[in-house]
Amino acid sequence: MKTFQLKNDSIQAEFLAYGAVLHKLWVKDKKGNPINVIMGLSQPEDYLSDGWSRGAVIGRFAGRLENPIQIIDQKISIENNEGVLLHSGSSGWNKKVWEVEKHNSDQIQFSIRCPKGSSGFPGSVKALVSYTLKDSVLSIHYQATTDQSTHINLTNHAYFNLNPQGKIADQLLKVNADQMLELKETLVPTGVQNAVEGSPYDFRKERTIAQTQLDDYFIVKQNGEALATLYSKESGIKMSTYSNQPGVVVFTPPHFEAICFETQKFSNSPNIPHFPTTLIRPEDRYDHQTRFEFSVKDEY
Repeated sequence: MKTFQLKNDSIQAEFLAYGAVLHKLWVKDKKGNPINVIMGLSQPEDYLSDGWSRGAVIGRFAGRLENPIQIIDQKISIENNEGVLLHSGSSGWNKKVWEVEKHNSDQIQFSIRCPKGSSGFPGSVKALVSYTLKDSVLSIHYQATTDQSTHINLTNHAYFNLNPQGKIADQLLKVNADQMLELKETLVPTGVQNAVEGSPYDFRKERTIAQTQLDDYFIVKQNGEALATLYSKESGIKMSTYSNQPGVVVFTPPHFEAICFETQKFSNSPNIPHFPTTLIRPEDRYDHQTRFEFSVKDEY
């Protein structure tokens, strides 16, 4: 399976066309040594059987949806497992081979066409995802159009660890959010927004992740600050996440040392009218921008 490289003087990245996967990302630690901060799989072929969507673009709808979904004035039945569809199920773009539209030293663009009826969704969708390196920043730009009104919600599922030999619990997390979504036992949002204050999920002030297990949607404040930061004292690397999306799913998997920052709109939005809409009509363009900025702090 072919890999594609991007490189500048500060960072270097490696990608796969399968899933438009971010396979590796090397950034410099406080000693100037490059470290791969992506907890991916060792061989590209391993992603073919990966059940954790490591490094992949998720579409056409990231997160969890309850069946059926509301599209304008219609109820549409979608693929589901006990009433819930996760990350678009069998038609998920994390399991598809993307086309390479452009590739040079600092940018790669992948495209995909998703036929109407995929997992039950109406509309044929064309999407373009661009990864760009500039200085110590990796940017992701998602764009999509449809020929029929449908719901679109994209993200990337890269797992980070800023000290790959250490535990994610030891790293410091800050999330710029006063509220988070209440979840059912199925992890589908109920529609209620709860304050993080007084809960184990209050990361408004930077603190170690410790024993907090996360698979939660934070409603971020759009005040120009990073929606989330992660810092490792051991490596000195700090990662700041920015996005034009209303929130982020922060996920720490239970069986390997990593953390995800899945910038996206709210899960189950088609069924909850007061959530930010994920509906895209033929005259619309889905436009989602996220960037990960890396810096070094020798002392903090």
